[in-house]
Amino acid sequence: MHKITVSSRGQIVIPAEIRNKLDIREGDILSVQLEEGGRMVIKTRQKNKFIKGVVAKTKGILADMDMSGEEYVKNIRKGSGRRLDELEGSR
Repeated sequence: MHKITVSSRGQIVIPAEIRNKLDIREGDILSVQLEEGGRMVIKTRQKNKFIKGVVAKTKGILADMDMSGEEYVKNIRKGSGRRLDELEGSR
């Protein structure tokens, strides 16, 4: 169990071991829920962080291609033996 001290301004520091394990970074938003008996539960929002991170990492990755995104996908599907019309027909 970890102990946390509250500062004169009401601030707390989450121990580094917990921050690392939960991948809590500066600017992350945590939810706080009060329960009966004076219990406080702090929850992370991992799902939103993951989605935001994926989008940020892939933004502009295909911007310098000599073909459109649609052509690129068709070429990948053709090369793997899968045809676009077959995939659309299975819907």
